[in-house]
Amino acid sequence: MRKTAFAACLMVCVLLLPGCWDKTELTDRSLILGLAIDKADKGMIELTVQIYKPGLSGGSQGKQSGDVSYINVQTKSNTMFDGIRDIILQIGRKAQWSHLRTIIVEDQLVKLYPIGEVLDFFYRDHEARLSSSFFIAHGKASQYLKMKPLIEKTVSQQLLQVTNKSDQHNYKTTNTSLLELFIGLRSQTGISLAPYITKGGDKGEHLVATGMAVLQKGKWKGIVSSQDSQMIHMLNNKFKSGIIRVPCETQNDSSVASNNSLEVLSFHSKLKPQIEGKAVKLQVFVQLSGAIGEMRCMTLKTPKDEKKLTEAVARTVEQSLRKTFNRMKKKELDLIGLGDRIYRKDPALWKQWKKNWGERFAHTQIDIKVKVEIKNSGTAIPKPLSIDK
Repeated sequence: MRKTAFAACLMVCVLLLPGCWDKTELTDRSLILGLAIDKADKGMIELTVQIYKPGLSGGSQGKQSGDVSYINVQTKSNTMFDGIRDIILQIGRKAQWSHLRTIIVEDQLVKLYPIGEVLDFFYRDHEARLSSSFFIAHGKASQYLKMKPLIEKTVSQQLLQVTNKSDQHNYKTTNTSLLELFIGLRSQTGISLAPYITKGGDKGEHLVATGMAVLQKGKWKGIVSSQDSQMIHMLNNKFKSGIIRVPCETQNDSSVASNNSLEVLSFHSKLKPQIEGKAVKLQVFVQLSGAIGEMRCMTLKTPKDEKKLTEAVARTVEQSLRKTFNRMKKKELDLIGLGDRIYRKDPALWKQWKKNWGERFAHTQIDIKVKVEIKNSGTAIPKPLSIDK
């Protein structure tokens, strides 16, 4: 009796299990790897999508055919959503956004429309990945998807690698996902930083990331140089490794031999804003350790030599941070989130200051203290190789 009842229960459970009534075959989807967005005539936008191209059956035959692993398709429409749906008219497959690597937007388009309006679709659609990387391009964004990748199989993957590795080794640009872009847009200061790409090479045959593009409340505010990008990452305590050039005290005719190089092994910074009446004073504490990468005009034989070098490195970092901060003040752009820190510390005060924060930020005083430790001088002798014995 018990066996019969148990079997009956199993049969009922099997009947209640859902089937694949809403399944979608892989051959009905086109996997989008990259997207370029450009302005078009009459207020329209032009979309260029980089789509994964399935290989030939038989495995090795597809690899030997010489075909690229992607195709580019362009559509033009008044809205993003309509342009995306028009992809099916060319390839007969519905766009699938779960594999999206990069989104590139033309700088001229950002100057016309707030980025929040341009990318609204991707913050609403359930398939879009908020981890996808976001870029702003100099000139037409579609031209970069048409370039031949140097190492990776697609330009989309190459761009992803460029920003990921920059965030580990030099910080001359930044790595911004759709989620990080959204967080910046919704912050109190409304500042978002995005990697800026342009053409590189003698003939502009490949792309290169250089510096950062600045957006405030989604609107274009200009470009930050590679040098300032490093300093901003330092102030934001995001800098982990990179090269610091230390100028020689006595310059000579050779521009190559005018700098020593220090590789940063560890870095930590702390910002401490102080409110003094109606003014803000910012204290910056920096602590870093490094190894000598190149020695062109200094020796490191005695504790006195080491102290002289650490002082030179500290002075260089302090001056570079101050110059970058002064340029931010001149443009009234708070690129280090100082306003957000004040908001968290005193929301009532920030409510009074928020409207004219740019002007108040321009009068902020900064005090920078840098502590440097030299870990080693490398495997060579502790002096420039060009110096005789």
